[in-house]
Amino acid sequence: MAHTPPLSPTVHLPVRLDIGGHVIEAGTLALDPDQPTWPQCAAALRDLAAALVLAADEPPDDEQEVTADAAPRE
Repeated sequence: MAHTPPLSPTVHLPVRLDIGGHVIEAGTLALDPDQPTWPQCAAALRDLAAALVLAADEPPDDEQEVTADAAPRE
């Protein structure tokens, strides 16, 4: 009978972005505990930075308001 190594649990951490007291859930960071942590965090930060650049380059939507709890209002 073949021996199967145990599955490594993935740790999921929420990523919250707080700008001037306005907090949004930016996603989830999935960390593999069997791998070095910092390269995984660095890759996630690069992805977040790229998403922020894309959002910053889009024209603002003058019709949309955002409440203090980050829920869009139309």
